[in-house]
Amino acid sequence: MTEEQSYERMLQALKEMQSQIEERVRPVIDQVVQVEIDRLHTLAEQHQGHLKECLARIDKSLLSCQDHLHKYRQARSDLLLLNQRLADLGAQPGTIPDDVPSETLSDIMAARQEGLKLAGKI
Repeated sequence: MTEEQSYERMLQALKEMQSQIEERVRPVIDQVVQVEIDRLHTLAEQHQGHLKECLARIDKSLLSCQDHLHKYRQARSDLLLLNQRLADLGAQPGTIPDDVPSETLSDIMAARQEGLKLAGKI
């Protein structure tokens, strides 16, 4: 057997070993990749759930703000009537808090936010 034939046989043996290793390792690699894909999907679903919960809380807060705004306007209206009665009876009327400057909740929220910024609270 010549040196070249010996080299060819060793090269062929190495290729076969490499092929066998790849046949055994490839399923393990695929399995590891699939486990990581599943883990990332689960993590993404958890984050999506968290985001949905946050949006639900934001929605609840906005609806609560709308309710508080309605109560504020009603209480202010009642206070105006009480002050008018006091004035009609000759008494000094009390102070009345500022009126809400806008009709829409988004405008009111923007104005309140600006007020908080000017006060250095946010």
